[in-house]
Amino acid sequence: MTSSTELVDAFLSTLRKHGVRVERQAVEAEVGERLADIAERLGVGVPTVLREHATADWGRQMALAVVAQIRDDHLLDVAPR
Repeated sequence: MTSSTELVDAFLSTLRKHGVRVERQAVEAEVGERLADIAERLGVGVPTVLREHATADWGRQMALAVVAQIRDDHLLDVAPR
């Protein structure tokens, strides 16, 4: 089972590797909202989403999508890795 803390840690770590800093509280709130939205759509609770649907790599994948968006939108000079 993946925890929301693990997802947030992976997200922040991946962003840091790409030179992007974000406040942990903002990421915790966003991850919590996304998990709640997924749970609602699936008709299950957040613990079920974490246990059965969220992979350990999800935080890193979300962060890489953010880095790509930042790069594509030219918001920061972030080189692909």
